[in-house]
Amino acid sequence: DLICSFVIASLLMLNVQRMNAELVTRSTKSVNEFIAQGNAATLSEIINYDLQKVGYGVTGSKITLADATHLTFYADMDRNGAADSVRYVLGGFVPRTTNPRDRLLNRLLNNQAPDSLSLGVTDLAFSYYDSAGAATATLANIKGIQADLTVESTAPYDTSYAKSYVRVRICPKNL
Repeated sequence: DLICSFVIASLLMLNVQRMNAELVTRSTKSVNEFIAQGNAATLSEIINYDLQKVGYGVTGSKITLADATHLTFYADMDRNGAADSVRYVLGGFVPRTTNPRDRLLNRLLNNQAPDSLSLGVTDLAFSYYDSAGAATATLANIKGIQADLTVESTAPYDTSYAKSYVRVRICPKNL
């Protein structure tokens, strides 16, 4: 009886330990996913805010560079009556995180030092659309801008990184 009780108690303890390990694993993965989603939401709000302003208070050329990885436009960002140049470009890799795909998202205002956002960005792709919603590469025809952003956790759990994807599509009023 004593040996049987000992075996049952040991099996019960092993199950509790296994359940605890699984709980820690799921909790850590959930935290990484939550952080990646939060970073993606923060970056999408910043990009959304800026893209809505494209062409605001500007006469003449409103978008000066528009390709898959770069966007440069003019807008009166601070409402002082002067057009500001805003440039988005995916920068270099971030050496201080363990994610080898982690890159800086550079936002340059008036060619000053960039606001380099290091929130786990691994990819940024821009697409441009005309008034009919068709893809366009002609600057004068751009009426809509889409930014596809991929964000991963900066630290892995085991060997995998949590990933979040967000798409921002804006048709600025001033284009």
